Amino acid sequence: MPKKPATAELPFARSQYPTLEDYIDAVRKLLQTRKELSAKWIEELIAGDEIYLSNCFEKQEHPAAAAFEIFITEEESAREPVPADSRLKVDVSEQGKMHLKRLVELGLWGDSVEAVAKALVEQSLAAKLESGLLRTSNPK
Repeated sequence: MPKKPATAELPFARSQYPTLEDYIDAVRKLLQTRKELSAKWIEELIAGDEIYLSNCFEKQEHPAAAAFEIFITEEESAREPVPADSRLKVDVSEQGKMHLKRLVELGLWGDSVEAVAKALVEQSLAAKLESGLLRTSNPK
């Protein structure tokens, strides 16, 4: 039976760097392989993740794992945030849905139940605001 190779010989085995500086240099070299990261930006990433890198060094994690985590975290932070859904959800009874469907058939307020409901809510709010039934500020 062939002998298994020692884990230190595997490409992503635990780190064997004598000092934190050597470990950070190895991470730096790995990040430099990414063409979209400038040297200045790599130094900022390393400085910003100094505590994380020292923890990785203490745990003897491979520098490729640390570089990957830093790079992925940077990629995620550069993404556009997903816009918040500002729509309101309104539940209506079955009778209310039937009335809305009849209004859709008329075609005066919209071509879907959602469009008709939106138009009616907006018209109702506008009428109540104009008549003074709803206040937009606190009385003093």
